[in-house]
Amino acid sequence: MMRPRLNAVEALTPAFEQTKRQLFKPFRWGRWARLAWVAMVTGEFAGGGGGGWSGGNFNWPHGQGKRGLALVSFLDPSWSQIKEFLPWIAAGVFILITLVLLWLYTASVYRFILLDSVLHDRCELRAGWRRWKRRGNSFFLWIIAFALSVPILLLVVIGAPVFAAWRAGIFDHPREHLTLLILGGVALFFLLVGLLVAAAVVALFAKDFAVPLMAIEDLSVTDAWHRLLPMLGAEKLAYTGYVLMKIVLAVGSAIIFGIINLFILLGLLIPLGIVGAVLYFAAQGAGFTWTPVTISVVVLAGTVVLSAIFFVIAFVSTPAMVFFQSYTLHFFGSRYPALGEVVFPPPPPPPEEPTPLSPIEPAPAPAA
Repeated sequence: MMRPRLNAVEALTPAFEQTKRQLFKPFRWGRWARLAWVAMVTGEFAGGGGGGWSGGNFNWPHGQGKRGLALVSFLDPSWSQIKEFLPWIAAGVFILITLVLLWLYTASVYRFILLDSVLHDRCELRAGWRRWKRRGNSFFLWIIAFALSVPILLLVVIGAPVFAAWRAGIFDHPREHLTLLILGGVALFFLLVGLLVAAAVVALFAKDFAVPLMAIEDLSVTDAWHRLLPMLGAEKLAYTGYVLMKIVLAVGSAIIFGIINLFILLGLLIPLGIVGAVLYFAAQGAGFTWTPVTISVVVLAGTVVLSAIFFVIAFVSTPAMVFFQSYTLHFFGSRYPALGEVVFPPPPPPPEEPTPLSPIEPAPAPAA
């Protein structure tokens, strides 16, 4: 049966209804917690906040002058001091890159777990990992290739004209080429913005539309793009409206959940700050010193605390994640029949009418 194609506005109502049905009818703590973990891994949660700290003049306690001088030396290091820490810096960079790649890989698989969770109203982490690992591998490789190609493209498109102008000596006499520099700078600025917007749209379409194609038809990411591009070309206005509506929804979600998460952060950071201050002064009184072991313990404790804070924020922001995924499924499912069969299941057949009993004819009267 051919379904009407929902536009960007019409897909809002069924997405809201599905979000309410999956999260609140009934409310399930365990499922909500698993979805919060999915939100953390994929980054699909609204939130933010930050703070800074700056101090005034310090009167170092007696015997702490050398520590103050060491701090000044640390803030203005010489090459000999830097060279001493080069192995640690290299190890830190290697660990950071490894963690980023590990997170990207995990998020690629969890992208399919999120789709499956909302599409089938289930959130299976272990089974989902086994089910979607192969397709997540393909999506992860595409993310790496895309992340590397964007800066290379920017370097070529923006850097080539700048390099040509430098070779021509335009920057040696800027006043003589002021008009060219101004017009060229404005053109390069808009070109840069256009490329960044295009890259963001490509990433959005990969996440929202290529992933469902990969999941439904068991496609690689390249084959999914081959299926998706004709669909995008056939309805340019509809998908443009989808992008604009996603921007509006993302801004509104960021404001709403940003305010909620701000109050949550204040409620969490105030008692954590008090506990941290008590521990700090207690450690100072006990003669606490910074060693590799103590630094590692503090970093580990800070990581655990930050992870807990992020999980709380993700838990609160889970409705936003489910709504956005549901919104995508309803918009795309009305255009992609294989997905629409799951998103829009056919109504159950009406109950059959009971066959009316034929009236019982009276028996013929006996012959006289």
